Amino acid sequence: MARLQTKTLWLITAAAAALVLLLQFCPAARRHNVLTLTLSQDTLAIDVADSPERRLFALGMLDRFRPGRGLLLVFDDGTPPRVWSKALQVEADLLWLDETRQIVGLDLSARPCTQDPCPEYSPERGAVSVLVLPPGSGRDAALAPGQTVFLQPA
Repeated sequence: MARLQTKTLWLITAAAAALVLLLQFCPAARRHNVLTLTLSQDTLAIDVADSPERRLFALGMLDRFRPGRGLLLVFDDGTPPRVWSKALQVEADLLWLDETRQIVGLDLSARPCTQDPCPEYSPERGAVSVLVLPPGSGRDAALAPGQTVFLQPA
């Protein structure tokens, strides 16, 4: 009996150590950078997902918007900037930004997929990132193509 308890304790310890290592070296599991964005009178904390793994992880885990939060998906690795509606868990405002953070497209009230085939949201031209905000944020702040979004380090 003591041998069984020792073996179980060793397995639990090994599993915990493996989890710690996974969290240390898995890019999708690491904490995202955080920026701040001021819209009208609100300041939002914006999590940055800047790799394919981080984008997939961050968007897939976004099942609701926490108050005062948003997400920036950065596509500077040559990947076409697209958001698949099947990956969306919640309605969101999508602001497509170019390399100068100028708005080059808007998809206000983008909705999750309800039936196949699921549409993709993508910009009409030259975006390298998409700012994912709570629904209504873009409209409330009167955001429009041509405006520049100012993101500051948190």
